[in-house]
Parts: sequence; structure tokens; C-alpha cells
Amino acid sequence: MTRLISCLICLFLGVTLSFSVKAQETELTKDYGIGFQGATPAFGGISFRYCGLAPVYLQTVGRFMRIDQETDHVLGAGVSYAIFEKQRRWNIARLYFTLEGGWRYKKASELPTTTTLAGGLAFGGELVFSLGGIPLGLNVAIGQGFGRESTSTESKPLAGVYVGAGVHAYF
Repeated sequence: MTRLISCLICLFLGVTLSFSVKAQETELTKDYGIGFQGATPAFGGISFRYCGLAPVYLQTVGRFMRIDQETDHVLGAGVSYAIFEKQRRWNIARLYFTLEGGWRYKKASELPTTTTLAGGLAFGGELVFSLGGIPLGLNVAIGQGFGRESTSTESKPLAGVYVGAGVHAYF
């Protein structure tokens, strides 16, 4: 089993590096990005980024799910400021601070309806590189979050450290 995993990792790296040869021909600075972003499983979904105001980056995240009688909706937004950005021939690396906020509405059949409003400040980094001629960005951030969770019977404050990660294809 370990040998199979090692072979798959080597195959993935080989394909990634061979497709990255096209990076010389690909313009890595694009204005729009679409992908997946999450900060713990509670807040996450499909993400849209706008990079046209660099070094300021805007991002929205959304997820709207309904399965039988259960509902789980998430909507979030963030503004990032790149404090360091280095563009090389093969990639772009950036470090940034981001101010984020989000809303979650969850309704389960046996539990009370829960509404969560949260916000936070995070520090993160992103690496943008070409994969098959498409600029692909991988990011990770860690930050301090705060908010309030409300049900029909109670309301309680929330605070804690959160970790977020995402992947975006830029066009």
C-alpha cells in the first residue's frame, strides 16, 4: 500500500513538473480566479477572487446546500492586502493579511436552526504557478476569528484560531 501511494505521488509530481514547462509561455498575473476556499469545514465553498486591484485582493465564498429537510448555507467575503509579492519566471509568491467575514445558516431536522455570524483577521501566503498553461494558486492562512452563534433558544459568543486553505485557477 505504501509503495502504491509513493508511486502515485511520484506520478503526480512528474505530471505537474512536465506541465509546468509551459510556465514560460503563460502569463501568471490574471484578474480573476475561481476555486475552492475553506476555513474549517464550517465555513467554506466555491470561491471567486478579483485580483485587478493588486496588491489588494477581493474574495467571496459561498455554499448553498439542501439535502432532504436539512439546509446548510454559507456566504463570506474578504479583503486581502499583499505585504510581500515576488514574481519569478516560474511562479508568484505572496504573503498577505486578510480581513474576512462570514454568515452561516444551518437547519437540521432534529436540531434547532443555527445562525452564525463571524469575522476575523488572518495572515497567509499564496503560491501561483502554471499547471498545463493554467495559472493555479494554492493558499493557506491562519488567523483569529470571533463571532456569535444564535439558535431559537440561546445566543453564545465564539472566538478561536482558524486555519483556512484554498486552490484557485486564474483566468
